[in-house]
Amino acid sequence: MEAVIALCHFCEQHGPSVMFTCEKILDVFQHATALTPDVTSESGSAETSSYSSSVPTSLSMDSTLTNVGNLGGNLRKMDLCEACRSLSEDDPGFVSYDRDSGTKFVSTQHPHNPEVFRLVRQACVRSLSCEVCPGREGPIMFGDGQHGYVISYTFYVKDNLARGLQRWYSIICIMKDRVFLIQSWPFLVSCIGNIIQYMQSCADSVYKIESSESPQHKTRMLPRVSNVVTPHNFRQHRGHNSNARALIQLTGNPELYPYLHTAFTWIMRACKMRFKEKIVQGARMDDDVVRDEIIERTSRSNSLATDDIDEIQADFNMISITSPCSSTEPIFTSLRHMREVLQPPLFKAIAWHLVVGNQVIWKGQDQDLITSALVVLKQLLPVGCVKMQTRSDKYLNSYKANLLGLTEKACVPSHVKSAEHFILIHVLRKNNNGQKFSHIYPSLPPNNNSMNGIEFRVTNSCILPEKGPEMLNKVEVAIANDSLSPEVVRHCLICLKEEWMNKVKILYKFTKIDNRDKEETARMLQGCLQCTDDDVRLLKFWMTGLSSKFKEELRQSALMP
Repeated sequence: MEAVIALCHFCEQHGPSVMFTCEKILDVFQHATALTPDVTSESGSAETSSYSSSVPTSLSMDSTLTNVGNLGGNLRKMDLCEACRSLSEDDPGFVSYDRDSGTKFVSTQHPHNPEVFRLVRQACVRSLSCEVCPGREGPIMFGDGQHGYVISYTFYVKDNLARGLQRWYSIICIMKDRVFLIQSWPFLVSCIGNIIQYMQSCADSVYKIESSESPQHKTRMLPRVSNVVTPHNFRQHRGHNSNARALIQLTGNPELYPYLHTAFTWIMRACKMRFKEKIVQGARMDDDVVRDEIIERTSRSNSLATDDIDEIQADFNMISITSPCSSTEPIFTSLRHMREVLQPPLFKAIAWHLVVGNQVIWKGQDQDLITSALVVLKQLLPVGCVKMQTRSDKYLNSYKANLLGLTEKACVPSHVKSAEHFILIHVLRKNNNGQKFSHIYPSLPPNNNSMNGIEFRVTNSCILPEKGPEMLNKVEVAIANDSLSPEVVRHCLICLKEEWMNKVKILYKFTKIDNRDKEETARMLQGCLQCTDDDVRLLKFWMTGLSSKFKEELRQSALMP
């Protein structure tokens, strides 16, 4: 059930009653209707000149309204009074065919599906009893997930023979999708209001004519037929002597129900067509924003350095690296491959120095291997924190290159080798005298001999923390999990960087914009962000990688009153 629109009436004899319903027909019911032998066509059309201009009377459908056969044949229409009955026994309902979507809309006295009838019946009772809006006329919404969500629009229609000179009706729209119904509230209320306005205007004209010809008090003074009333014939006696009249008589429009069928069908069809699926792109990742800023800065200076171009392209394509299994040249292909070659303790030491802002230096003759190592390691950092220099013949300070590749002839200062904020990996070729490669790197496949004869000597005077940043620990867990494909590991790394860059933004706002003191900042980091001292060190370094656009937006927002 996508949606059902129904006309309901509070009958003086039967209470809340469902008079007329319109719904999209089910596939099973379509086949049953096609096999019904008594399906005939009416000459009546859904178009009439007196319809409300706000509700189109011609649709992109077959204009002929077709009787739907013996719908609701199990319902005893003889038990309904004139006020509760909309369609006669010879006029069970209408069908409209939507040529665009290939669906059918069926209007009958009651829904053909027992479950739908139960929902409509319950919504009818609630709309005309307990769920009322101020003034008792107007729209209101109620419902739940089990019984559906309903927009009920209650209204009065004048009747010269009714109590209080008016009768109480409601038009209800039932859906299972609460969000869609709420979003459609303005459209549904406006369309239903136009239908009600048309019906009331017709009823007002009939009421004025009847009031001038035969006022109500004369009718009420007429003597009743003296019949004996017993508990068994009370309802029949009351029904025979009631002043109940059909809505067609009150409005003076014999084509009222074809009009309602056309209007309800158009509302359901147009309500769904108003919304179309659209892929909404989320906020851009910080790496993309910073990358665009780098391209813009370099394009303004009209002096694109080769390393800058390589850096930007490497972020997109990660440099096409040949697998060591298919090439004789030693080269790193991924973080997982590097961890296998260097062994987990050395890999974690290099990664820790990198993510907390220390300088990572690779030196040796195999410049292709060193370049591949730098390109693979830069995946651990946001784009704004990467300052990479490859194939350099001289040492560069860390603020110029935190990922530095040196040639063999380059000289590393002595203070760098003894400092705690640096780590030097010296790549050396050695003669293994026929030693099997699997004995040097037992975790690698036996046929992988591209690193055979290469030694990695590490110079590091820093004592690594026992735990380290949480971000790095999660990265290592993902890399060590062989059940995860390289693509999954890549997306995991992207998500972790975005998560921690969001924490960096909070820290930047707290310290640089709001100028909070150290104690308050420490409470925020430990209580809200759940950050340890190692995590704080990572956050402070990553703060240098924030985009200029983000910083400017924060400064502008702080200046606003």
